[in-house]
Amino acid sequence: MHDTIVRLADVWKTCNKIRAAAFRVGLNLWDWYRPLDPEGNSLISESKFVSILAGPLRSVIGLSDAEISQLADYFRAQDGRVLYHQLCQIIHGEDAGGRDKSSSDCLLEACPPPPEPACHSLDQWQTQRLCCLLATIAAREVPLKPYFQDYELVAKNDGRITFAHFARILNYVGVLVSPEDFNLLVRRFIKDSYTLDYVEFLRALEAVKKEGIRGLGVEYNNPKAIIDTTLPKLSRPEVEARLSTAPLGETEVFHPALMPPRPSRHLVELMLRVQEFVMQRRIRVSEFLRDYDPLNCGRITPQQFRRALDAMGLSAVLSPEEAVCVIRHYLDPNDQERVCWRTFEDDCDQVFTTKELEKHPTAVAGSAAAAMLELPPLGSAEDTAAMGGGATEAALDLAQAALLRVRAACRERAIDLRPAFSEHDEHNNGHVPRSLVRRVLARLGVLPTAAQVRALEARYLDSCGFSYARLLTEMEERPAESASIAGPAPHPRAAAPRAPDPAQTDIVQILAKIKGKMVREGIRPRDFLCQFDKQQELVIPRADFYRGLAASGVSLTPVEMDTLMEVFMAPGRRRFVEYERFCSTVGDVRTQRDLERAPLLTPVPHVPPAARPAAPALSFQERNVVSGALNKLAKYPDQLSNILEVFKDMDRSRCGSIPRVSVERALCQRNLLHLMSSRERDLLYKCFGYRRGCDDEVNYRALCNALDVLYATASSQPC
Repeated sequence: MHDTIVRLADVWKTCNKIRAAAFRVGLNLWDWYRPLDPEGNSLISESKFVSILAGPLRSVIGLSDAEISQLADYFRAQDGRVLYHQLCQIIHGEDAGGRDKSSSDCLLEACPPPPEPACHSLDQWQTQRLCCLLATIAAREVPLKPYFQDYELVAKNDGRITFAHFARILNYVGVLVSPEDFNLLVRRFIKDSYTLDYVEFLRALEAVKKEGIRGLGVEYNNPKAIIDTTLPKLSRPEVEARLSTAPLGETEVFHPALMPPRPSRHLVELMLRVQEFVMQRRIRVSEFLRDYDPLNCGRITPQQFRRALDAMGLSAVLSPEEAVCVIRHYLDPNDQERVCWRTFEDDCDQVFTTKELEKHPTAVAGSAAAAMLELPPLGSAEDTAAMGGGATEAALDLAQAALLRVRAACRERAIDLRPAFSEHDEHNNGHVPRSLVRRVLARLGVLPTAAQVRALEARYLDSCGFSYARLLTEMEERPAESASIAGPAPHPRAAAPRAPDPAQTDIVQILAKIKGKMVREGIRPRDFLCQFDKQQELVIPRADFYRGLAASGVSLTPVEMDTLMEVFMAPGRRRFVEYERFCSTVGDVRTQRDLERAPLLTPVPHVPPAARPAAPALSFQERNVVSGALNKLAKYPDQLSNILEVFKDMDRSRCGSIPRVSVERALCQRNLLHLMSSRERDLLYKCFGYRRGCDDEVNYRALCNALDVLYATASSQPC
């Protein structure tokens, strides 16, 4: 059965190959086989059937002898002749003669065409967009069929083409399609996971040409334009008019289009905001303006000046009407078609420096920067009040009541608001979006009324969002200030000087600490100290000695450093340290000197104290518990349970220690885990514990040796 299925698939592939060749060169098999069937019974001999495909049509279709033989075997009737009528029907889809369906026609149902993929289904909007895209491509009258036929000659496939080559052909002929539209084309004409049917694509283009569907507009007639069928945005006159939504009442929708219009500001305040913007971002104004002034006359057109303002990013602090006000202020009095950009640059740069200050000795430098620092945050309640739109007395009282309620709730239940707001602060500037304030308060269980939340938003909102940093600052309780004049604060008592730690003044322990650092991390202090000895005097100043040790990674306390420099101080030069003697002293951890005088002496490597594993500290009761647990396990030593091999199998690195989980797994495999309680196991792991890296492991070799010793020395064993 499996061989039959494979054979039918091969026959269907051969038919697709013939169909592709017929589409490419306009071949009609009826014209070749009908003259060979004068009786018109749709049957010819096998030799005639093969002579057509293997003779004049071999170079056109390109079938092999095996494929021709499979076709003849598949369409052979019982008398040995071939039903060419069925092959022509499959290739050309014709029904010659209008005959009724016979039993031989049922052979066609044995190998149906593959089903259409489910991804071909498009919704209404995708279908509309695809029609617009096909109409736009068809309107350009680009000959696509020859390019696909060239690919057919090379690949010899059945009308399919890969996604990459399809995109390559479209790009070559100048049909530039956006990624979204290309994905839409693939979804419509896809055949399998990596090919699509270009025959159906060409038929769809021909259908569009016949129906006369026009494209999306005249802008797509440019052959170099990228085809984009994205629908245009709807016009929003209410947004462009900037009408206030206050008559609609309070709302919880925070769309930018619903924000109230910003009141007009004076020119002085506008320039202060511009100076603040320039100073915060360290902008060089001349870099954006001098390219428009090739003659260096200090004047440019208003359009160029406006373009430079947009390039600097001033549209974030200036509305279009305010930008026009600034432009009018800096117009040239002698030429109203030019703007004095040099004057604008001097006014903006006053926050950094004051030009020609030598001509004005009484002027105070830095006054512009001081005035700019006193500005409230843009868009805040203070900024609105400065422009004449301040909050009422009732709103301030409501905001204060809301602040007290939030403070009381946080104090009673020990709630910290900072982490909850910080996880939503993407830019780490102390602000969160307005829509997240209610969500954060509700998640923490702080539930002020809706009016109180709106009062808090009106108080702490600015152009960047809700300033939770100001909210947290004002929530901190401060002691009440006394109306009386406070007396002088009592002089704080000086703390009694503490005696230095004896370990920090012991030169032996200090040197051991440095040697341990050298052994563990492989540092060489000489490399860091010799660079300060330019004259090769073998001594360096104390400051350079301190700097060199710090650069090498040796961390010592100030007391330890003073002790070390006092010991290795240069004789007669108190401000210098003999670094060569110091390096020779600590260099014993790597090499031992004068070994040529003692040939029988074996060098012993230095082991730092911290590298030695500390013995576990067990109390008397804990040692008794561990002794009982070992006596239970000693009845099943390695000679009987062979537990050492289980430990070795779990020790992949062969280091002699494994995690506690692996120890319990090994004991469970040998049925020894139930002999001990959980407390006995914990104390046993503590007794044979070993610190390896950042994990606590168990030294199973020492455990097995202890069990062997207990088993050998038990009283029940013969001497």
